[in-house]
Amino acid sequence: MPLDAIITTWSQPEVLVLAGLSLLLTVLWRVPILGWLLYPLRLLDTFVHEMSHGVAAIMTGGRFERFVVYPNREGLAHIRGGNRFVVVSAGYLGPALLGGALILLSATDLAEQMILMGLGLGLALLCLRFVRNLFGMVAGLLLASSLIAAGWYLSPQPASWLFLLLMMHLPLSAANSLVDLMRLSVRRSHREQRTDAEVLAEMTHLPALVWALFWFILALIIMVVTVTVAWSAGA
Repeated sequence: MPLDAIITTWSQPEVLVLAGLSLLLTVLWRVPILGWLLYPLRLLDTFVHEMSHGVAAIMTGGRFERFVVYPNREGLAHIRGGNRFVVVSAGYLGPALLGGALILLSATDLAEQMILMGLGLGLALLCLRFVRNLFGMVAGLLLASSLIAAGWYLSPQPASWLFLLLMMHLPLSAANSLVDLMRLSVRRSHREQRTDAEVLAEMTHLPALVWALFWFILALIIMVVTVTVAWSAGA
């Protein structure tokens, strides 16, 4: 079915709210104290980041063995095989792609409650299958249960606002994380774990900053294109 047959309506007020929410999330992300209000969402980013590595590995012929998530929002995916370039890049582009998919889904007739429950169920199944540390398992299942409960108990209007928050947070968090990644790429320091950009820098002999900037541009393009398609197709 063509995309324009799926898209229904996006009104101008919704787009304005979307822009305002985007600005608010960006500001909160950069305020140390207020940023903790977004801790559950930022923790969700880590799950999506690590799962994106795993999904990319599976899609390119590799194996996704397991992953861990820690309270400081760091994580590590254990991968065997697959296209290493695609697998490494997927960590930051995965959240942007998922956010873009949710933006498109928001412009369809599919109920937000169903989408929230679907996301929660998917997260729960992936956690049970692949998470291998206690904090990651507990946090992942709590996040999954919250999404399922929100979809089940919330009325359409609150569920719509929660979905709006979630769909904009994912691509914005990808962009914000890539800003931090660019800073790390410039300020090289001794760290136990290499960043994804540093891994690709070793593979391609291009500076880590180049890859961080490349992913940042792609994440912004994904968000702009999906918002434009969702709005213009339903206009």
